Amino acid sequence: MHARTYLLLVVFSFASIVYVFGEFIEELKGYHPEDRRVDAIVVLSGGSGRADLGLELFRKGRGSVLILSGVNRDADVDSIFLTELAEFERLSVILEKNSKSTFENAVEARRLLTEKKLRSMLLVTSPYHMKRAHYIFERLIPPDIEMALYPVPSPEFKTDWWRGRGLFAAFVEFAKYNWYYLRFSLQNPV
Repeated sequence: MHARTYLLLVVFSFASIVYVFGEFIEELKGYHPEDRRVDAIVVLSGGSGRADLGLELFRKGRGSVLILSGVNRDADVDSIFLTELAEFERLSVILEKNSKSTFENAVEARRLLTEKKLRSMLLVTSPYHMKRAHYIFERLIPPDIEMALYPVPSPEFKTDWWRGRGLFAAFVEFAKYNWYYLRFSLQNPV
């Protein structure tokens, strides 16, 4: 091949990635909180405001169980929440400490939902993380468990997301989402 052909191939590849990334961003902007009552609110740890929003939704009666997935092994409810929990609230909060990734969050959530015979869940995570999390959870959570989505407002991904850390966070999620898409396309995930 000639240098010109290589150059055209590189330009076409770059343009394709930019286009697909733009489509990915548009999908991220399309997630909106679903106002539903569920059996369990599943909060994925790792982002600011997620646990607090999960507790707020729980206190509003949006779910009977609050599962915080992927929390630090040394964590307890008092180290996670700034406000004090009532005893009945403490009994309904599950700190899942085994998972270290979104994939493992879904595996552990599936285990807990199945064990406790919970039939619906609200997935709470940051908007830039929602597409990948939703994709993974859809493949691992049994189809008879209904799933609703609730993106948490995130300082990294606001209207001007392309400034500061937002662009980096979005691109990292784009890469991870495509890796999981390829992984699930090539093999059974579990």
